Amino acid sequence: MDQLTKCPVCSFEEDFSAEMDIKDIFHIKCYRCGSFSITRTALLTLPDEVRNLRLSAWIRQIATDGRPTPNFDSSSLKIVLKNLPSYSPVEKQMILLRGIMKVTKFPGDKALLAPNIDYPLAWATNENELNYYVKALHERGLIEKLYEGPYETEFPHEIRISPKGWELLERYELSTSFPDQVFIAMSFSDTLNDIWEFGIKQAVEKAGYRPYRIDKDPHNERIDSKIISEIKNSRFLIADVTEQKQGVYYEAGFAQGLNRQVIWSVREDDLKNVHFDTRQFGHVVWKDIKDLRKKLYEMICAVVGKNIKGSKTTEKQNSIGF
Repeated sequence: MDQLTKCPVCSFEEDFSAEMDIKDIFHIKCYRCGSFSITRTALLTLPDEVRNLRLSAWIRQIATDGRPTPNFDSSSLKIVLKNLPSYSPVEKQMILLRGIMKVTKFPGDKALLAPNIDYPLAWATNENELNYYVKALHERGLIEKLYEGPYETEFPHEIRISPKGWELLERYELSTSFPDQVFIAMSFSDTLNDIWEFGIKQAVEKAGYRPYRIDKDPHNERIDSKIISEIKNSRFLIADVTEQKQGVYYEAGFAQGLNRQVIWSVREDDLKNVHFDTRQFGHVVWKDIKDLRKKLYEMICAVVGKNIKGSKTTEKQNSIGF
């Protein structure tokens, strides 16, 4: 496996390159997925084609958002695959519209979508599904077609975002008041103070985000209203269910109802007590502060992505580790 002739994720062969360094890491540039690095060992653990389609979309979204190139080893690849999201057709249309916005230099600028290359941009499974979403966005008045031609085509779509589309995008972008804020739901018992201060808080800050804990914010508002407000204001939520506090489950459920990403964690000796309704979610299972800090940082980078603007490090890569 010293040479790769096609992308190991999406099998695309054109405009593909892969270079292996002395550490047995392949540095891949794929015209469909984007750029990523992967160890030789991790390559052997890549799953079936269906799961790879979602991985391809995840890598492409990272590239479109301008986030650091992901580096996969066996551990980080497992974390990413276990937490890949699934989107509804309506959500995929919004993702596609945002993707078009990212490649648009200015309002009124045109964009070209090549169905056989750009379908990961919409988390679609193939070019036919992408064509369906292009047609849907056009019929909803969110994009304009710059030529009269069929939707079911292998040729690029020449389109631009309509004024109505820009208005929707602006409302969407403003839906989270503080894009760097992370709501922390956990037990406030004294026994977990160090877990918060030197584990969760440091992991979140290293990933470039601002951790928010309701009891650390002086206020005179009703506590329930304040919790709901700050979850709405947050980019994602971390729910550490150690000690099994009902409020943590409530806050995580509320965040999921808002389509906020929830990262679950629990101390190893309390894993057996995790509520059966949430056991299907991947948990960061930790033994001590150092273990939690490392694993939580890995999970944030893998699932949400590192926030470069807020990062306290100068790393250019989304490297996994402390």
